[in-house]
Amino acid sequence: MPTAPTTTLPDRWFRTTPDSSHLTRPRLLARSLVDVARLDDNIRHYEQLTGIAGDLRMPIPDFGGLELAAVDTMLLIASARPFTPIQRQTAYSVIVPSLDAELERLLPTGTELLEPPETILPGSRARVRFPDGSIAELVEHRPQPGEVAAAPPAAPDRTVRLLLRKAVSRAAFADTVALYETLLDATVAERARPEGPYETELARIGDLLIVGTDGPEYTRTGAVRLAVLTSAPRELPGAQPLAYDAAQATSRHHVMRLQDGWRAELWDPALFTPDPAVGT
Repeated sequence: MPTAPTTTLPDRWFRTTPDSSHLTRPRLLARSLVDVARLDDNIRHYEQLTGIAGDLRMPIPDFGGLELAAVDTMLLIASARPFTPIQRQTAYSVIVPSLDAELERLLPTGTELLEPPETILPGSRARVRFPDGSIAELVEHRPQPGEVAAAPPAAPDRTVRLLLRKAVSRAAFADTVALYETLLDATVAERARPEGPYETELARIGDLLIVGTDGPEYTRTGAVRLAVLTSAPRELPGAQPLAYDAAQATSRHHVMRLQDGWRAELWDPALFTPDPAVGT
């Protein structure tokens, strides 16, 4: 694939991992489209929420005036122009070791190529639709000449773990888990069957939490796209309980609105046990 021309990197540019070929598997990120004026505030919000500093910031003036920042599993995307319909419909950004190899791996699964590979300042990208209908942008990072990796952020204490959340019916749960194990090239790490008025199954695959239930977590909270694992939900900075969830909330399960407006489903990490198939 052709390389991008030598370019002076914009101000504020930094990446702790300029070369994604060193990744052992795809890195899944939630996408938050934000107003340019709110980008710095939102970065601070997620740094406070997760306890970890951002690990990349990429102003890309020649690609629609975009500026991107990643904090843990959240990719914040600011643009000087209105976001396009396809940008709004895209659920995930996935940083991959090799774009060509990833497409070769995914296309036989029924994944559809929506936008072919193209070279961009960070490396290269393509847009795909997964077999379940979710749209993802795949991005391969490669360093610019002379680019030096930024120091990695300090390891979080993981008292708060931020995950992407995907809710499906219980009937679709097992198939969805198997699909995302294939798409993310990873296996289930933890499972849970929390008690409550509705039977619910949880499976964590890397930074994705799949929720299988026919209760309100699936039917009434479809807009909830994040999950937070924490044993101290009342201590989350800027988070507010949602009124409609008050009747369903338990000491181990809440739905809250984060400071930036995103809804997050909170679970007590004590509910989870390692999947027997992968050991401890």
